[in-house]
Amino acid sequence: MKVNEVLACSFPSWYPLFRKITIKSKIHALPQEFVDYLLADNLILTNTCQPSANYRENASDSEESDGEWDETPAQDAPNFEELDAEVVSSITELGGKVFAKLNWSSPRDASWIALNNSLQCVVPTDIHLLLKSSDFVLHDLTQPFKDCEDKSDETPTINDFHLVLRKWVDIHPGSEFRCFVKNKNLIAISQRDDSQFYSFIGTNREDIITDITSFFKEQIRSKFPLENYVLDVFRSKKDSVKLIDFNPFGITTDAILFDWAEQPLAETTELTTEWDGTPEFRFINVDSGIQANPLRRYGIPEDVVHLASGQDPYKLIDLLNLRSRNNLDDELSD
Repeated sequence: MKVNEVLACSFPSWYPLFRKITIKSKIHALPQEFVDYLLADNLILTNTCQPSANYRENASDSEESDGEWDETPAQDAPNFEELDAEVVSSITELGGKVFAKLNWSSPRDASWIALNNSLQCVVPTDIHLLLKSSDFVLHDLTQPFKDCEDKSDETPTINDFHLVLRKWVDIHPGSEFRCFVKNKNLIAISQRDDSQFYSFIGTNREDIITDITSFFKEQIRSKFPLENYVLDVFRSKKDSVKLIDFNPFGITTDAILFDWAEQPLAETTELTTEWDGTPEFRFINVDSGIQANPLRRYGIPEDVVHLASGQDPYKLIDLLNLRSRNNLDDELSD
C-alpha cells in the first residue's frame, strides 16, 4: 500500500467521477479550528448543545437542596456557526437525515455514544459527537499513511480534511459486500457484516457474484485510477448494485472474512492483467447464533479492554497492587 493509493481513496478524490452510481453526498472543507477541536482531549460539545441560560432559575427546590452550584467557570464551548450553517443546509438538501464521515473513515466505532445508538444524524451536534468520539476518525486525522510502505519525512501532510455528508439510506446489512481488486481484476468478495448469518446470501450466491462482477466491469474497472484497491457496494435486489466507498488495498482496510497474509490477497499471489476468472466469494454459511460485534469494544474504556485481553500485564499488576493497598488500609482502619 502506497501514499498515492491512500490519497486516491479519499472521498473528495473519487466522488466527482462516480456520483451517478453512489449515494448522493455533500462535501464540506473543515476549518483548522474544527480539526483542532476533534483532536483535543476534552469532550465539550458546541454551544448549541449547552443548557439554556435560565437553566439554574428553573431548577427545582429539591435539586437546589442537594447542595450549592459549583461556581467554577466552565471551559468555553466551541462555536462553528459558519460550518454548522452549511451543514444544516446540506442536511435539508439530503432529506433531513445523513450519514457523516471524513475523507476516509466513518465513526462506526462511536455509534454507542449516540442517543439512538445509530450513525443517523439530523443536526450538526449529532455529527460533532460522533466524530469527536471516534478512534477511526482520529486515525484519519493523525496517521492516514501509517501503513504505507513508501511513507517518509517528505510524505505530504494532509491540510485539507473534509466532512462528508451522505443521504441516509436504510441499507440491509446483509446486502453489503467488500470487494478486493488486484491488477484491475476483481479477485474476492466478502460479506460485509461478518457478525450475522443471512440465509438469503447463500441462496442467491451465484446471482450476487454475477451482479457485482458486472457492476465492477461496467462501472468501475476502467474509471478508477489504481491497479489495487478495495471497494464496498450494496446490492439491494437482483441487477441493482450501488457503490458505497473505496479503500486502500492493504492492512489498513479490514479484510473481513479474508486475511491479508493469505491467498488470494497475499502479495505473493500473482495475477496477469488478462485474468478474468470468477472472484472467490466468502460469507457466513452456518447459523451459529448471535456473534460478538467487533465494534462493541470501542464503547469500553481502553484500560478495561487491555485488562480483559491481557495486552498490558503492567496494568493488571497496578490493579492488583491498588487492591492490595486498599485491603491493607481497610485492615488498619478496623
